[in-house]
Amino acid sequence: MPFIVVYNEDDNILFQNIMSDAQELMKSVCEGKSLPGFPDSTPTVQVNGMFIITAQTPKPKREVPELTDKQREVLRHLASSHPPEQIAKEMNLSLESIRTYIKILKKKFNTRSRDQLMARAGWLGLCDPF
Repeated sequence: MPFIVVYNEDDNILFQNIMSDAQELMKSVCEGKSLPGFPDSTPTVQVNGMFIITAQTPKPKREVPELTDKQREVLRHLASSHPPEQIAKEMNLSLESIRTYIKILKKKFNTRSRDQLMARAGWLGLCDPF
């Protein structure tokens, strides 16, 4: 759907609205009519000769790395702020194994720290780090 944004001369937004019909929008602006969906006190709109019509930009595709069940479990523990020692105990694995899992996760998510790892995993919807 087309989207209209009306700015004043100071580049402040006066109005914005999603339009269902691009032709109706352009006709209204060119003929100096009230803008569809705009309040009764429509400001004067000057057209500088250019209309930009674009679709709404798609959200970036979120690439989720493939994870094993154990990697997902480690990620969930990290999201709960569990230290590696506690994760090792709860998963019945060695501390070195957990550190290796964390290192692998950071590499898969292209991060350098646990904070970055948790932020990326949360952004991807794999866990709630908050």
